[in-house]
Amino acid sequence: MFLALPRAVPKLFAERGTMKRLEHLMQSLQQQEDIPIMGKTDLLLYAPCPVKLVVKERIEAIAAAATPPLTAHIPMGCTSVDPYDPLYMESDANKLPAVIASIGYGDFWRGEFVRRFVNTGIFESVQPRVLNPLYADAGLIDPAGAYTIYGVTPYIFLVDHKKLDGLPAPKNWADLMNPRYRGQIVMCGDGDDMADAVLLNQYKDFGEPGVTGLAANIKSFMHSSRMAKVCGTAVPDAGGIFIIPLFFAESTKLPEHVEIVWPEDGAAASPLYLLAKKSEKARLAPVLDFFANGFGGIDSAAWFIPVDGSRPSQLPAGAKLKWVGWDFVESNDVNSLRDILALKFRRLQAGTACVS
Repeated sequence: MFLALPRAVPKLFAERGTMKRLEHLMQSLQQQEDIPIMGKTDLLLYAPCPVKLVVKERIEAIAAAATPPLTAHIPMGCTSVDPYDPLYMESDANKLPAVIASIGYGDFWRGEFVRRFVNTGIFESVQPRVLNPLYADAGLIDPAGAYTIYGVTPYIFLVDHKKLDGLPAPKNWADLMNPRYRGQIVMCGDGDDMADAVLLNQYKDFGEPGVTGLAANIKSFMHSSRMAKVCGTAVPDAGGIFIIPLFFAESTKLPEHVEIVWPEDGAAASPLYLLAKKSEKARLAPVLDFFANGFGGIDSAAWFIPVDGSRPSQLPAGAKLKWVGWDFVESNDVNSLRDILALKFRRLQAGTACVS
């Protein structure tokens, strides 16, 4: 089953998408003093904003210590859109960086990129010395051995019991489709961006009703950082349930009537991932080792659930991750599907005030 959109929407979406990618690429190039040279770049990395600075410092130290020094490009803007996404349009594997690392389901999951480079065996994954059991349970390790998911952005519920006014807190993702939560849910969304893992999991598990049912209950959209500030307050666009990345829920002191709820069927997991050229793995071993075994050494990385399982977990007992699964990835162009779901979701909210 696929979402039915008006005939004009795909064309409009394609035009907007192309303009967006070109705009982001131009912004990226304008903001950077050292523009990456394709074919001579060792690492292109886009990391989540809360850990970006520390990751940049550690990667640059590793790169500088190598002989000869490695070339790493790490843009510092705070958006969930990777400015290097347009690189997917490259047709020559030799012009790709040795390692591409990014977040979410951007253009490096796009069908044409996957067919051209991923399925042809150019990339090979890396593994930690100790695997986080949550990764094994959720099936996050790529059986084809191409993508390396080194962390995830987990989406959980932040519940304001005062706003719910006697309604029970949701226990799982299916609960969010219950009409009793009409006008109660605040969705993580900033501009054209959306919580991709949430929409893809809803669609995978419940089909189109999973998306439309959730959309019907949405009160507003907010950036994650604002969610954490307004949850539990009387601001007009705050609801009783916030779908929010774990980091932001854990990094703010919450009122007594606000509770963090980890969904029983798992926190929706949006990937932090890398693609490493098989031919360059030995030369870039120190960089790859950072992602597989060193990322978890960053304090704030605990809320991005590293693949490295050698450190004590700070998560609640029984916590699970909800991943769409590699079978779903293989049978769908998840990048295009994500964009169509987000557009459909926004269209369903045409009459609702959106807050970014």
